[in-house]
Amino acid sequence: MKKAIKKIALYLFIFGFFLMLNAGFKLDSLDSLFQTLFFTLIMLLLLSQPHLKKAFVILSVILFVIMVVFFILNFIDTANFFGSLGFGILIISGLFYLPKLLKYGHI
Repeated sequence: MKKAIKKIALYLFIFGFFLMLNAGFKLDSLDSLFQTLFFTLIMLLLLSQPHLKKAFVILSVILFVIMVVFFILNFIDTANFFGSLGFGILIISGLFYLPKLLKYGHI
């Protein structure tokens, strides 16, 4: 029971953190809510399954390619959505590489 409460509290904390960063606690668009939920799920997955870091970096690169395609086709809002999602995923997964970089003295 305590483990379930801790997981729910962790999910709510991470969701609130990303809601503050991504949307500024404004739920005026579904895009920002979707991105917040997606970032929360990615963070929870990386906390429980750290070996998925490389997969999320590849996913962010794919989202950047999709962004470029939509930008070339002049769908700026859609390109912005995919670019923001890709950049957020890259930052989140990059933070999980930070301890290894510090350990080996690269930073």
